[in-house]
Amino acid sequence: MQQLPFISIINPIRNVERTIDTNLKYLLEVDYPKDRMEIVFGDGGSTDKTVEIIREWQKKYDLIKIVIVPNSKSPGEARNAALKMAKGDYILFTDGDCAPRVDWVKKILEPFFADPKIGMVGGEIHTLRTDPNNDVEAYCEETKFLTVSGRCLMTKEGYYPGIIKDLPHELNGNMHSPFFATANAAVSKVAADAIGREFWHEITSEDVDFSLRILKKGFKLYYKPSAIVDHMHRVTLAAYCKQLFGYGFGHPLAVKKHAKNVLEIQLQYTPNYITAVIPFFAPGIIYIGDYHFMHAFGLALVINMIQTLVTGVATMWLPIWAALFLVFLYRYFKPVAKLKPSSKFLTFAWIRYVSNWALMRGGFKGWKTFGVIYIESSW
Repeated sequence: MQQLPFISIINPIRNVERTIDTNLKYLLEVDYPKDRMEIVFGDGGSTDKTVEIIREWQKKYDLIKIVIVPNSKSPGEARNAALKMAKGDYILFTDGDCAPRVDWVKKILEPFFADPKIGMVGGEIHTLRTDPNNDVEAYCEETKFLTVSGRCLMTKEGYYPGIIKDLPHELNGNMHSPFFATANAAVSKVAADAIGREFWHEITSEDVDFSLRILKKGFKLYYKPSAIVDHMHRVTLAAYCKQLFGYGFGHPLAVKKHAKNVLEIQLQYTPNYITAVIPFFAPGIIYIGDYHFMHAFGLALVINMIQTLVTGVATMWLPIWAALFLVFLYRYFKPVAKLKPSSKFLTFAWIRYVSNWALMRGGFKGWKTFGVIYIESSW
């Protein structure tokens, strides 16, 4: 019988004492020979009990390793330190707030054995609730936050599309961009070595860049939805919004790094979105959807109301702006009505709104920081 390949599971961590015990419990329960695997933690400078907890686990399991990166600037930097130690023929990535399922390793390795041109495999990400009464966790579970299905319009197992035209929407790490989040991904040693076995040194979007560089080296990306990792989401609205802000901040950086000089305008009203591509001196992208229209017509309504109060004359535009504002207000919050429990409608509506605003703010900050025109998408 052919020996199973040796694998390295890399896990960047920082201040995850709330979830690290659960993470390790699930990692050690995966159905794979323990003498054919190692778990390598890259700690980015935890100040809580994270490292202390891992040290206790190490006393029982010598396959657990840890490298400390004081004051790590990004998860990518912590992953790089762990990558240098990794001995695996295949390198699997997850996070300290994740819980891989028992068959995760075997499922995520299957595509590599079927096609040697596959350089990276990504699995599905679901929710693991830690508090049945937490509204943020409930919202994330109900909206399928971080779920991979639907990215690049894929809902079934198969190959991700390649990069066709180097357009911003292909490369920004948003819905139509072919990349795998490192909460649930695996890369072959051959593909990792081909790109220098390293994540970029930027503070964000390291998983987007890593996937794109593998594609550009001629390898394929493969989606394996049955390779499942459950994610323990943020439990406060502030932490959730901070996470979304980070995503928005990173998208312009990926565009600056990889896209060609065009400005894309994308209307979010078909699965592919309605796209206009304009030659430009730098790459950029502007999304337009219900969130944007709701604010635009709401602003127009307020301006018109103020004008009416000042002049004493109501214009024909007042009811038009009011009607359009209400239409897009309804469209934007309509999906919240499908979330359970329905008694949490106002709570979930608020989470939807402020988290979308956090994403937008991140995009604006990224625009300012990286010099890339970027207006984020509507939920």
